[in-house]
Amino acid sequence: LLQKGLTMNEETTDAAFWSVVKAVDTAEKEDKPLSADVPQMLHHIFDADLAHLLTREQIRTNLTCMQPTESGLTTHGMNYIFDDSSHKDLPLEEGRRCEDGSCCDACSRNIFPTFATDAESDLNTFPEISSFTFNDLETVSSATILHFTRLVERVRRTMAHEYGLPLKSLLPLQAYSRKYVAGTTQQGGGGGEGDFVTLHTDEATHTGYHYSCVLYLSTAGVDFEGGDFVFNDPADKTEEDKNKSEDEEEEELELMGISLAEQIRRAGRKFTPYSPQRGAAVIFSSGWENMHEVEKITSGVRYAVPCFFTTCPVPDIAYDQMVAGKPKTNEDIADDWLHLLLAHREELPQESVGRVKELLMKWHYMCAPLDQH
Repeated sequence: LLQKGLTMNEETTDAAFWSVVKAVDTAEKEDKPLSADVPQMLHHIFDADLAHLLTREQIRTNLTCMQPTESGLTTHGMNYIFDDSSHKDLPLEEGRRCEDGSCCDACSRNIFPTFATDAESDLNTFPEISSFTFNDLETVSSATILHFTRLVERVRRTMAHEYGLPLKSLLPLQAYSRKYVAGTTQQGGGGGEGDFVTLHTDEATHTGYHYSCVLYLSTAGVDFEGGDFVFNDPADKTEEDKNKSEDEEEEELELMGISLAEQIRRAGRKFTPYSPQRGAAVIFSSGWENMHEVEKITSGVRYAVPCFFTTCPVPDIAYDQMVAGKPKTNEDIADDWLHLLLAHREELPQESVGRVKELLMKWHYMCAPLDQH
């Protein structure tokens, strides 16, 4: 039907997705190789998903790319030490750092109010998606694994379209589900629970983060209170403001009954908050033009999917060192889907880490047809 020119509407695309889930479950049950038809159909689904998204609302704000001022600052020193309240005071200059990558010169922030449909973001249909990580897939349903991958690939294709990048130049470095719980403190890495996220720049957190996305699986005011995603920018100063000292600004805020910590946070800054809605996504360039934070959640639970993408190329030697290198046939692609992603097997921690590393390096080869490799 596709060869005859069928256009896949949203209903047809979802039907195709569930037929793929059925084919995968059948192959696993019968212990058979995955049909080459499965990744080929997924490629059609990914194409259709982007076409559908481009018909929906997008709110774009174009920005001047910013990076740290070079004088007196080292790359190593920039990586982590500014990830706190002093981050906003970092001296900046125009330009895109994009270390070792091939970013475009344009920077922006985008809100897609309906990046995923109600059905696609329904935690009753996909309950495992609220705690998903590629590292632990033994008991996760094929439907959830394929669905999560479908959403991440939709993000990747949206970024490539938005920033005019060759699709094969953009790879995910991290994508996982994050749970924010009121009254908790984050322990460990980015996937840990917590009730806020401090002001930061993604590219300062990891030099390979070049483009970022947050997809929301819950709604403010319904599932939780507080928890706005906030872009934190230098304020546009009027002539009157320019003549004010920091002490005068703080005095004004103090008269408004604002705490000292909040006075320091607000001084000289302009906040652009976004109140999360289930199915919405925020997509933006990861540089210092997009400093952001998550305000404290005062009640409830907030679910989101942060994704970070790089334009740093994978060296050919990395593929040469794999057991199975770059796929050369559709059957090779199907094998990669089965062994790297649909990993329903017990793994040691080091095996899981190695598999996910290979999965992310091979992402484009798995998610695009052979003629686009």
